[in-house]
Amino acid sequence: EGCLLLQAGKQIEWLTGGHVLAGMHEVVCTEGTKAKADKAREEGKSLWRISSTVFGHINSDQILEPLGHFATKEACKKYKRCYAGEQVQEELDTIKLGPNGLK
Repeated sequence: EGCLLLQAGKQIEWLTGGHVLAGMHEVVCTEGTKAKADKAREEGKSLWRISSTVFGHINSDQILEPLGHFATKEACKKYKRCYAGEQVQEELDTIKLGPNGLK
């Protein structure tokens, strides 16, 4: 209750050369969640959950690469210089949301 979750994405991971790792987000409904919902329903409590998401991206035509002290030889090898739009497209392709995904 009263929590705020901030989650770094792939572009922050890229800019920090992996110092800040992108988080994984997955919504699941467990048996425990169902039991709590059933209990709240029985007690006449609200089942509402409010969630808001904001995504921020670097402009597609900007170069994405590790910055400043994060630009070590190892980081630059793993997080190669590219356009931000190329990185986004690669992510979309990976999760099957690119032009050829979700057939």
